[in-house]
Amino acid sequence: MKPIRSNELLYLDKVINDKFYAKRKDVETEISQNAQTMSDKANKHFPKELKVDGKLKNLNQAYKQYADFIQTKELMENDLRTKVNNLSAQVEEHLDKYKQSRGWDIRFDGYDVRDANPVDYFERAMREACFEEAKTKATKEHKLHSLLNSQQEYAKNILYSGGDINTVNTELKKAFSEAEIEFQLPKSLVQLSR
Repeated sequence: MKPIRSNELLYLDKVINDKFYAKRKDVETEISQNAQTMSDKANKHFPKELKVDGKLKNLNQAYKQYADFIQTKELMENDLRTKVNNLSAQVEEHLDKYKQSRGWDIRFDGYDVRDANPVDYFERAMREACFEEAKTKATKEHKLHSLLNSQQEYAKNILYSGGDINTVNTELKKAFSEAEIEFQLPKSLVQLSR
């Protein structure tokens, strides 16, 4: 008997591996096709076989309710946001007219529905405007406010008039008294002039 040479051995080993590999692939393909056919037939009844069909039905109903709610919620949210934005714009426009005519230094724009309650936003801005108006009115009504500037100027004119210390002292006391400011000149300073 003649032994197999090494290169024949290698060749035959490769042929065997290739042929068996090809046949395995054919068999695996056939098995996959058969499994798919069987699966297609059994798939409809498989959840029932696993006793999960009721749970899947409940899950499907819950998901439909959830999806309907999300869609409705988004529509309602968009409608309400639009309504709030429109009404906010009307309030802003209304207050801007007053802002211009009354000279307020306050902004009414800048409201964003995601930030806060629009009523709180506009009420805060109106409190600022109200304070501005009240301060302006209180300033006009305060008897000393306008007098202070003129009396200060008057006192400086007296001081730099070049008069003697006693005359300057007397006149400054009058100017300070009219502005309701206490004023006392040191006696040592007054005595120097005598």
